Amino acid sequence: MSRDKMHFLNSEQKYDGLSAKAAAFLMQKQLCDRVTWQRFVDQFRYPIDGGNNGWRGEYWGKMMRGGALVYEFSGNEELYEVLTETVRDMLTVIDAEGRISSFTKETEFRAWDLWCRKYVILGMEYYLDICRDAELKAEIVSFISRAADYVIAHIGRGEGQIHINKATNHWLGLNSSSILEPMVRLYNLTGERKYFDFCTYIVESGGAEGVNVFERAYENVLKPYQYGVSKAYEMMSCFEGLLEYYRVTGIEKYRTAVVNFAKSVLETEVSVIGSCGCTHELFDHTKARQTQFYDGIMQETCVTVTWMKLCSQLLRLTGESVFADAIEHSFYNAYLGSLNEHMIVPQDDYITRRFAKEFGEGEITVTPLPFDSYSPLIPGRRGRKVGGFQFLADRSYYGCCVCIGAAGLGIFTKHAILESDGAVVVNFYENGINTLAAESGRIVIETETKYPADGKILLKIGSEREFDLRLRVPEWSKKTNLKAREGYATVHVPAGKSEVVLELDMSIRETLPESWDLDVLYINTCGTMRPPVAVRHKDEDDRYISLSRGPLTLAADSRLGKEASSPFSFERKGKKLACRVLEDENYLLKCEFTGADGEKFFLVDYQSAGKDWKSDIAAWLPV
Repeated sequence: MSRDKMHFLNSEQKYDGLSAKAAAFLMQKQLCDRVTWQRFVDQFRYPIDGGNNGWRGEYWGKMMRGGALVYEFSGNEELYEVLTETVRDMLTVIDAEGRISSFTKETEFRAWDLWCRKYVILGMEYYLDICRDAELKAEIVSFISRAADYVIAHIGRGEGQIHINKATNHWLGLNSSSILEPMVRLYNLTGERKYFDFCTYIVESGGAEGVNVFERAYENVLKPYQYGVSKAYEMMSCFEGLLEYYRVTGIEKYRTAVVNFAKSVLETEVSVIGSCGCTHELFDHTKARQTQFYDGIMQETCVTVTWMKLCSQLLRLTGESVFADAIEHSFYNAYLGSLNEHMIVPQDDYITRRFAKEFGEGEITVTPLPFDSYSPLIPGRRGRKVGGFQFLADRSYYGCCVCIGAAGLGIFTKHAILESDGAVVVNFYENGINTLAAESGRIVIETETKYPADGKILLKIGSEREFDLRLRVPEWSKKTNLKAREGYATVHVPAGKSEVVLELDMSIRETLPESWDLDVLYINTCGTMRPPVAVRHKDEDDRYISLSRGPLTLAADSRLGKEASSPFSFERKGKKLACRVLEDENYLLKCEFTGADGEKFFLVDYQSAGKDWKSDIAAWLPV
């Protein structure tokens, strides 16, 4: 019996909005690129990561997960062929012992080795969801079972084994413990007790050495940034594994821990663009500190996508609309903002320095990347650094955020329409057609809308049966034409043809910085745990405002005539800001405002801003 409140439907999606454009771009520029897949498999054919403690081995599984999810949405046959080819190639690089690693045997089970093995297994498991070849499926299950058996033989409490929290010198073991998710999935595939027992061992080990993150989430006294280890992406991955473990065991304590954790992240970490971390990729009380000046990188794409993925799990588990709101918030702002549609080449000086350090003199294979890695909040520029950057053997390069990116699109589209207690639940409003097939009768839902730029959503429905339709009403929509309960408006739809109109409140919303005085953070570097650091509030951190319209965060873009770092003021009509929405094909949304001095200026949707990587942008406007 399922422990989830919402479930997937047998559906076919045909969208022509933002998600369809993103899918077409990714298939053309990334997912159907056979050369890139070959490079990733070669990391296991010719292991080199032991020398620099690298994470090249994560690339294949990360991108395979995204590729499989995008295929579920697109049904593109070329993509299926490319994914199948690289899966068959990966099957050839496991050795006689069942060892699959981008590290040499002499350097295995250190640094990012277990993390990379996790992604190989996970990537294969996601491919299994789309695989149409029974014989190939059997080969894959055998492959990942052998790979998991090798891990189990070397990691554990037994004599001569390495404890999982010590099978790395990074983040107290969080990265290694995140193998919990694919191990639970493998148990579900095979029913073999040894995999379940290994999962129990990971859960009992607490996720990190000396810091039981699962217990801290269950107790719900501390917030994630206070746990004592602060790496956001890896910690969220561990909790995804704990949720899968709960689905198997039904132990309510673990459900409570995951829900507590996710809601604590919502409360303390999510920024105005829907990502986390203003200090590198760390939980650091982002909600309160997102206007503090920091000269480093922040708002990592890996964190954005993993947060969306965790929220999708919580949406299905709890049925609570707050998690759908969070996915949408991330997708339309931080996620689409990271999409590098122009394939701008990353900074030459940064890449040159890295190349000289690793290879000495020589020519670099220039590699345009389809995703950016970090996003500014206060005035700054995109394209500052390639997250998870590594050179490959042919002197090309890639990054972790580039590989994980496609999964964000797949998560969004896969959770657009779900089922709950017999009702069809619409979570996201993309222009296009959903066809739902069921024994009880076929349903076709055609959505006509300019959302998220406009709040009017028309659903044209043709159904062979009557059913309840539940439409998500976002928390920010204070005036909606349909009455909502717990985040959803329910409409009973008769058999035959009918129409439903949902109109959402697209008023400009203002957000001001949170008040705080003193905070204690765990600012850890990749391999070193440091004592907590006291951080104090500064008066200048309050001198900002952030504006939103619908699900879109507005941003200044210096290309539009007013510098993002200049002070902003706003003319009001009563209590509301005076705003005029303009048509401009270069932006999803363009708004004209008038300053207190009569000056006219423009703000645009965050995801469209600064895509030249040269202009300053800001989601928090100086005032």
